[in-house]
Amino acid sequence: MAIPLFDGIRVFFKTRRYLAYLIVFVTTTFLGLFVSWMMYTFPGTAIEEVLVYFFTYVGSAGAIYFALGALFTGLGADRLWITRRGRGRVTEMKGLSWMVVSFAIAVFLSLLVGRTALLFFAIFGWVGWIAFQGYLSTRTSLRLATLAEPKKGGFLLGTGSFILLIIGLGIIAAEALLALYFVPNDILGLGAMINGIFPSATINLAEQFSYLIVAYACMGLFALVMLLAFLKNAGKGAALNISLLTIFIAIYAGYFLVNIMRRTGVFGMGPVDIAMSLFFLAYALSGIGRTATEAAEKPGGRIGDFGPLITFFLASGFFFVDSIIAVASNPLTIIGTPGTGWFETGILADPRFLFLFRDVAKLIAFPLTAIFTAIYYLRVERTQRIIERAKESGETFEEGKVDEDLAKKAPEPGKPWPSERAEGIEKGKPGHDLSAPDSDRLTVDKSRRLGKAKRFGEDDDDQGN
Repeated sequence: MAIPLFDGIRVFFKTRRYLAYLIVFVTTTFLGLFVSWMMYTFPGTAIEEVLVYFFTYVGSAGAIYFALGALFTGLGADRLWITRRGRGRVTEMKGLSWMVVSFAIAVFLSLLVGRTALLFFAIFGWVGWIAFQGYLSTRTSLRLATLAEPKKGGFLLGTGSFILLIIGLGIIAAEALLALYFVPNDILGLGAMINGIFPSATINLAEQFSYLIVAYACMGLFALVMLLAFLKNAGKGAALNISLLTIFIAIYAGYFLVNIMRRTGVFGMGPVDIAMSLFFLAYALSGIGRTATEAAEKPGGRIGDFGPLITFFLASGFFFVDSIIAVASNPLTIIGTPGTGWFETGILADPRFLFLFRDVAKLIAFPLTAIFTAIYYLRVERTQRIIERAKESGETFEEGKVDEDLAKKAPEPGKPWPSERAEGIEKGKPGHDLSAPDSDRLTVDKSRRLGKAKRFGEDDDDQGN
């Protein structure tokens, strides 16, 4: 029985290749976590330097492996990565070869460029994963905001939507004032009150103050875009979706702000810390993996491997860097000792700063992602969703009962939706017989016994059983 919270992870069991990617990811991540836990728990031991090398090369090799796969498949050069119709275990051997190449790249980078290069390489995954989480939060907000999609606007709907919009904008403004002015300056005693709940709140906000200004500038830009979009769609049903989306984005932003204020230090590497990290990683993989894979498999998109590969690349980079931050928080370790040369990039002089920046980065990426997602929804997706639901239910739009953008794409009053095969050509008109389905033609439904249909080019032996 599937667990709804992690239901999206089933995507990674879709084919044997997806399962192989999952095994590589879990193996490299588990080894990296285990070794980083040993470094954090037993600093100063004789084998610590060996552990550091092992952690560095294994952790970075996993990120490099998935980066290469995402690069090749993303550019359409997937033949370099996999062999679709190879005999035997050609694809498995090719995957093993790329794993060896990835490990070699990690070693040569550390020798030729310096071990710091591995950290910067992984940071692309770390920052990218945070941005992906912002995208996932935006999609969640959008789904909540589109539970109701009115087809027609009006005075009452517009008035109610405007009130909701003002509430959403007010929440965003209140959060900005709280983070940038009231709490840092203890205005109206709010600083003391918040510090009573979160003891490090004022310190955290002060350490990230410059980045918080950038974050709330992005939130202000989002608020402005939503206000302009509302004014443009004030008389339409989309006004309600804009207002609801603004409220949910504001609530999510408040959640990120609370995370910034409540942090008391860098997380450790105990069993509970690791278990919680794996839990949220699995949850994010479930949502982000499904989103990335579905996007990659749309018509005209990249091959299906691109979605899992880019997801695992970002997750590997994130976990690798997060483990470095956790280990570096212990000054007794080699990684955490100043002057050792291990991952010293300046930003790790204070691991706590980088750990806090995770939440600030989400607060920066979140509104920017929300702007583009909302614009695409309003311009393209909303109309398509309503039209598709109407086609499935056979509902036709009455004149004056829907907004103009929907009426333009609907059939004339009294006429049904056009058939996908007949393309709207009426019976008796030229071309109808050529495009309409033949009632005498043999059809195959889901009850066929020959298995799942495959597109041209798909592996016969690739589907997992």
